[in-house]
Amino acid sequence: MAIARIKKIELIGLNKDRDNLLDLLQKLGKVQLINIPQLDSAIRPRPAIQGPALLETEEAISFLHSFQEKTGFLEGIANLKPIVYQQELKEIMNSFNWQGFLKELSDLQNKFKITEQHREKLYQEKQLLVPWQNLNIPLDEPHSTQKCGVLYGILRTADYLNLFKDCQKEKIRLFCEAVNQDKTNTYLAVIYIQDDFERLETLLKSQHFNFVTFSRHAGTVRNRFLEINREIMVLDDQIKDARDELVRLSKERFKLMVIHDYLSNINNLQETEGNLDKQQYTFILSGWIKASDVKALEKAIADNFKYAAIFISEPRDERVPIDLENKWIIQPFEFITKIYGMPKYNEIDPTPFLAPFFWLYFGLCVSDVGYGLMLIFICSFVLKKFKLGPQGLRFFRLFLFCGISTVIAGALMGSWFGDLLDIAGQANPLFLPLKRFKDALVLIDPLKQPTKLLGIALMFGIIQVWFGNIVAAIGNIKNKRYLDIALDQVPMLVFLFGLTGLGLNFLRLIDNTHTNLFKYSVLFSAIALLLTQGRSEKGVGAKLFYGAYNLYSSFSGYLSDILSYSRLWALGLVTSVMASTINLISVQFSQILVSVLPFSSRISFLKILLSSAILIIIFVAGHTVSFFMNLLGAFVHPVRLQFVEFFSKFFKAGGKAFKPFKVETKYINFG
Repeated sequence: MAIARIKKIELIGLNKDRDNLLDLLQKLGKVQLINIPQLDSAIRPRPAIQGPALLETEEAISFLHSFQEKTGFLEGIANLKPIVYQQELKEIMNSFNWQGFLKELSDLQNKFKITEQHREKLYQEKQLLVPWQNLNIPLDEPHSTQKCGVLYGILRTADYLNLFKDCQKEKIRLFCEAVNQDKTNTYLAVIYIQDDFERLETLLKSQHFNFVTFSRHAGTVRNRFLEINREIMVLDDQIKDARDELVRLSKERFKLMVIHDYLSNINNLQETEGNLDKQQYTFILSGWIKASDVKALEKAIADNFKYAAIFISEPRDERVPIDLENKWIIQPFEFITKIYGMPKYNEIDPTPFLAPFFWLYFGLCVSDVGYGLMLIFICSFVLKKFKLGPQGLRFFRLFLFCGISTVIAGALMGSWFGDLLDIAGQANPLFLPLKRFKDALVLIDPLKQPTKLLGIALMFGIIQVWFGNIVAAIGNIKNKRYLDIALDQVPMLVFLFGLTGLGLNFLRLIDNTHTNLFKYSVLFSAIALLLTQGRSEKGVGAKLFYGAYNLYSSFSGYLSDILSYSRLWALGLVTSVMASTINLISVQFSQILVSVLPFSSRISFLKILLSSAILIIIFVAGHTVSFFMNLLGAFVHPVRLQFVEFFSKFFKAGGKAFKPFKVETKYINFG
């Protein structure tokens, strides 16, 4: 239940054993290697030969994804990786000509792309020609001569009549024919005298005339239209054939994924080999390893390499990588810690301290038995059906635990898909035992006792803010900073104790017996904070200024932190109201919609059937939307409370995650 102890490892071996030793380290996956930046230029790492092949393979896998059969919704969420064992890997490597496959795919991809571009170009030309189908002049005939010119264009219909008037004023000679006309535009063919072109062009531009240029083809616009349709039909067949071929090739995508991950790990080996400190006959390897893995590594090296030596030492003034080690029940909550950042090596892991609070707050925010059971079912199904990686396991186990919290909170607050059991009990006596069972478990009704629920939420805030200062003291004890405990955490806790007591006294939640105790606690702790919180500053004035500033921040921060926990009350209240509203809408709409349907009132069986179907559809759809909306709020807001109100009291991020040198895959898992 802490940050894993890390050891530094120095390994010396013979150059002839280098590749095999690195291969062993990669398979073990227990050592994070330290790069050697000061390599001699003669032994710089050579470029990885798999680099271009990796990139090309990854692009091919991504391209073929759109031509493969679609996976299910849950499979997409789970990001399932198939397992490939060594025998299957060897068969694929020996039988699959992946380089030839990539060449074939690249040629087909280029052909497919060019064909689609050509078809798109024809569609655009077709759209351009649609309004000009009444133009009966062959497209290769009308062209400008020495005396006359021809142009086509689009003019707003409202300006069409004004064109002739303006031409008469300017004494511009032309012949104009409206090929087509609609409410907005008129499509014109214009023959003009070449000497008048400059004046005509200026006039047309002033009226926002849109010039159109046709590509030359034998035949009229309608003839070209038919040609385009024939060409598009041919291209559609070619695209279909190419798509069918790509669908066939997509069946080899799995083999390509195996090749990619295999090459990727070979590439990692080559890069690591280049980062070793090599001599003429030997090499030196440095890295980090968890203390619990040292014996296993020493045994593996001793069993496989006769001439290799390992030296283990404690880290000194170095930036040590961080790995969290918690019990199985706490591990899922590491997902939340890692969102914020890893702690420093000499600090404490906040995961065990945030876990019970987050678990409790999530359940309080959703607080519905039905939604909790849905969450438990979904997470259990995914965990059982799919093989997940470490992060996926933590993620779904986290929400599985939160589903249990939601069921407990929902039972204590009497929400089972809102007031579903109340409605069912009123509609049919058969459901009355369930309603009585539900009522027997209720400790607080958020709709009838909202103030009491708010008080519980604020009480959680007081407890966690106090606990944050206690955790800060635990961290100082670990690092033997006893003076910080005496000058920071002790006066702060006394200060919070006094403020809380005075607040409860003001609200008349406790009697006046201990008022003086609370007053003196605030007074003496405030003086202590004033004199000690600026102790790192230089000069008496600076010390007092920062002491006063920190005292004010402590007072205002304590109040704002506690008030932030009112969001737990708000979310818990909203869930119950939203679920009950969906139930009401389901019942009312099912009755209203059936009543307006013809013949439904005459046939009672049909009325019951339709009413039930409508009720079920609205109920399922409404609660599904409500379920996901409430899950989002129940995750975001408790996480915010941990990061802002809790972590700010003690957590110091800045650690770097422990990343051992191991077999890493993007698409598959090697068995």
